Amino acid sequence: MVLGLSGLAPTLARGEVCASDPHTWSQALTAQLPLFLNLALSRSRSEFQVVLVGQPQVEPLAAKELADSPAASTAQGFCLYFTTLERRLVLPRQPPQPDNPLAGRRSETLHLAYEACVLRDKPGDPWQLVRLRVTGAGIPVRDVTNGLTAQAIRRWQQSGCPSAGDLELTRPSSP
Repeated sequence: MVLGLSGLAPTLARGEVCASDPHTWSQALTAQLPLFLNLALSRSRSEFQVVLVGQPQVEPLAAKELADSPAASTAQGFCLYFTTLERRLVLPRQPPQPDNPLAGRRSETLHLAYEACVLRDKPGDPWQLVRLRVTGAGIPVRDVTNGLTAQAIRRWQQSGCPSAGDLELTRPSSP
């Protein structure tokens, strides 16, 4: 049996996504972010889990915004906007009833909106997360550049920016 592969998008070699165009980088990141962020949340003993990461929106940075970069004449950058839906299970205070073990359980959801500033010194260099801000209902905008989501993004980059279906995620990363 012969399969026609002409309609499939070309796949990038491992690590090429890290230096790809902003849209490819952003799509690969948001596809893998639930996995990397849930690992970070688990390590921090958070009760929340990421259920969904929304489609990314990319906007190029203006030249004046790149002026602070060490390589301002060749620097490239973009803002990435994405959302997450996080959920946690809240257990009842009383022990479960034998006839209905789910009685009193409920889930809480958290919708967050992120803005990431991503730069590189010249075309072909890997993208670097330089700023990450988050907001949500009742949550003022705050800088989380050193938070769990930023750590998950950097971990994804350190893993070679794997795209969906990359089985190399199960291999331990080198120190």
